[in-house]
Amino acid sequence: MNHHIQTLDGVVCPFQDLAGIRSWLLSLQHRQHLATPEAILLQINRLPQTGGWLLKQIQTAELNDQLRRSLPFAPSSLGQVHCTPGFASLERPERFIEAIRQMKDFSADNDPYLEHDFGQVEIDGVTVFWKIDYYAQDCEQGSEAPWDAQATRRVLTLMLAEEY
Repeated sequence: MNHHIQTLDGVVCPFQDLAGIRSWLLSLQHRQHLATPEAILLQINRLPQTGGWLLKQIQTAELNDQLRRSLPFAPSSLGQVHCTPGFASLERPERFIEAIRQMKDFSADNDPYLEHDFGQVEIDGVTVFWKIDYYAQDCEQGSEAPWDAQATRRVLTLMLAEEY
């Protein structure tokens, strides 16, 4: 199931990719002569949200995609990568890393909040989960603004499914 995004008066977003969704949202804002996207009321995967919320989710997803695609050696500006003992013991972890880097199949079923922050890959009967958590820069507490790269430290964890 793809993401279902529409205005409260039934205008459906024709896009599933982040850039297309952003463009559709900004065109709505322009057509309706609204000062901010916060004024656009939406229904996203059957949940009420605003255009401002959606833009923040898109920014979060883009940052998460950058970190995930930088595997196995993420630049410190993007975040850090943590491997559990089970993942580290895999015979050929590079196969999983490449599959995680290439993942594009995000939908309402596996990504209901459009953050691109969790996924799974199965190869030869072995299932690996990946998960991105958001921390404040001091890593002492969670980030209050995961869409803000300056305020957020991302940690991508690679683990076997049974370690979750």
